[in-house]
Amino acid sequence: MAHFSFPRVQAIPGIDRASLRIDGQERVGYEFGTNLPRPFLYPLRGPSGAELTRMGHPNPVGHEHHKSAWFGHQYVAGLNFWGESAGAGLRIVHERVVAYADGATSGGLAADWTWRQASNVLLKQSVIFWLDHVTDSSYCLDVQSRFESVNDRPVELGKTNFGFFGVRVAKTMSEQLGGGRLTNAEGKTGEKAIFAQKSRWVDYSGPTAPGKVEGIAYLDHPTNPHHPTAWHVRSDGWMVAAFNLNESHGVARDHPLELRYRLFIHDGPANAAANDRAWTEFANEPPVVLRTTKGSIPTLERRA
Repeated sequence: MAHFSFPRVQAIPGIDRASLRIDGQERVGYEFGTNLPRPFLYPLRGPSGAELTRMGHPNPVGHEHHKSAWFGHQYVAGLNFWGESAGAGLRIVHERVVAYADGATSGGLAADWTWRQASNVLLKQSVIFWLDHVTDSSYCLDVQSRFESVNDRPVELGKTNFGFFGVRVAKTMSEQLGGGRLTNAEGKTGEKAIFAQKSRWVDYSGPTAPGKVEGIAYLDHPTNPHHPTAWHVRSDGWMVAAFNLNESHGVARDHPLELRYRLFIHDGPANAAANDRAWTEFANEPPVVLRTTKGSIPTLERRA
């Protein structure tokens, strides 16, 4: 029998969802059921196994779109893909998973999405979710996206602080409703000091169980347009790299938009030195790429 080393990181298909696991334990769930208004990540678990994100805003009415960790945008060709308005016919549709990858130290999946108004496709999004840099006290979740227009139709992503990738932390981790703390790379703390400010990372850390603190450092890659990004953060427990807070951005033929973010999931409260090291490592790493060869299984790997 050929030698086989059991992969520490696995991407496991399921029914209308996939499970990203470390040492056999789910750390990230990818939900993509056909009845959903958009795909999203839930749960997102810390090193202890506790849930770091939640489904729904503490004030649930009118905030149904707050789904743990999700994509959306308030102005896509003038249409609101941030909220979930009944009858508007606006959906982000999971089309297919194109690759699953397991590995000794990293792994994940790639999927294709479409942003639709009824049957009309406005944007195509290719997304990769990738677990890497696994230790007993931390791991990284890379979130890579490529947005393309359809049929040579340019699409304007309008000026807004709502979009693209939102993260709602557990209620106990929030500043207002729990024992958490928002921090950025400049050492500022709290919503008022960080809101709309540019920074290479923002960290939301707080209690996840009695006597236990964990957190999420949300890192912006230097190749992203408008880097360092401005941030939309709230003391009630959420943060988003506000890509279009200060200006609009166009997607057109031969002008796709590529965005790279990393969630550095860590034990303990925010540690500026550790977050800076994580950001520097992220900044110097090539992206994960999908490799396809006719007749073989598609693979995901870091570009050499």
